[in-house]
Amino acid sequence: MTVFGCADAHGVIVYNGIGMDDAGKTPNEWLMSLAEQQVFDLPLTEILDRIAADVEPRLISLRQVYGSTRSRHTFVVSVWEHGVPTIYCISNYERADENGEAAKASEKLTVSKSVPTQMHPIRIFATGSHPPHRDLQAMSNAIKAGAQLNRVKALSVKAVKDIAYGRGRGRGVVGASCQWAFVGSKREEVWCGLDVVGGAVAQETPNLIYIAANISLGGTFSSRLGGPGMLIMDPYSGLGEEARVAHYDPAQKRTVFHELACGLCGHPIPASHRSCEVCLYEQHSDKKRLRRRT
Repeated sequence: MTVFGCADAHGVIVYNGIGMDDAGKTPNEWLMSLAEQQVFDLPLTEILDRIAADVEPRLISLRQVYGSTRSRHTFVVSVWEHGVPTIYCISNYERADENGEAAKASEKLTVSKSVPTQMHPIRIFATGSHPPHRDLQAMSNAIKAGAQLNRVKALSVKAVKDIAYGRGRGRGVVGASCQWAFVGSKREEVWCGLDVVGGAVAQETPNLIYIAANISLGGTFSSRLGGPGMLIMDPYSGLGEEARVAHYDPAQKRTVFHELACGLCGHPIPASHRSCEVCLYEQHSDKKRLRRRT
């Protein structure tokens, strides 16, 4: 996730699809590279066009190697633009203003837009692995009822976990941990954090471009990071020796997060996690099955 501010908007960028290009760069690094070129000094519409122009040749190259079904990619840009909440979608297979998606990636990226209306004041845009309809409806109902932000966040995290663990997909590509951000209409109203199954030793927080964010550390504790003119990549915060989950590699010129393998199931455990999500889920499922048998 990347939280950013620009000339006329501020918001969040997330993505699904390609994890790394031919040069070994991640989509987060694509965005930070553009930020280093001062692209985020521009108005939002120009930033979206620059992102599309930068990403399109990367995806075409990957499409030639992996085919059109495995080179699908989407950036979702959720922003306050001139005081209006707006969702933009930069994608080669789906749009923000239409339902459904194409099975194969196009060679061209499109930039589509969705804004709330009087008939549909709440917009929820799910991309990649889609949550069950009941989870989306629960979030919408909570927002309509004026629920506190923590309640909406809890329902959103549940939706991610339901995708990860639903239909026996606990071993799949969707993890149950959920990085989240709340972005208000004012630039100083940015909160972010990480919800981890089994707990965490540190909060791996979003990248920040020209904006500050309040990092939730649990309870009433928080820290604040970033600000205008600052670029922050791969940040994390925590307490004590346990929170040393990363180090700066001068050869790669980046922060490196080490992942351990679970001693029971072999799945990776992100450096900030206290325990393995897959094993925790399987133990919980085993207990439920045992209760049903007895």
